[in-house]
Amino acid sequence: MVTGRTFEALAHERRRQVLRILRTHDQLSAGEIAAHLSISRPTLSGHLNVLKDADLIVGERDGTTIWYRLNTSVMEDVLYLVFDLMSKEHTAVTRVEPLPCDRGASVPEAV
Repeated sequence: MVTGRTFEALAHERRRQVLRILRTHDQLSAGEIAAHLSISRPTLSGHLNVLKDADLIVGERDGTTIWYRLNTSVMEDVLYLVFDLMSKEHTAVTRVEPLPCDRGASVPEAV
């Protein structure tokens, strides 16, 4: 399910990098992800927690290792939502007029 947390998590470039890395691997440990990104484990841990809270990744413990993988169903939900928002049948405004300042007109000064 897509929530505000989903988009908050996606807003940070480093977290998007984590998702890109996980997209190309079945699963990775935090240490392996940190090595790909050249960041410390504590820094990565914070990003992984945000991604888990947003349900974008899943962590599965195997002994002392947690293996992380993409939650593809939530990623698909994000894509469907964006495509739906861009669909012409659901677009309330099909053409936006430029603002006066974008057309070269002067903007009145505040009083």
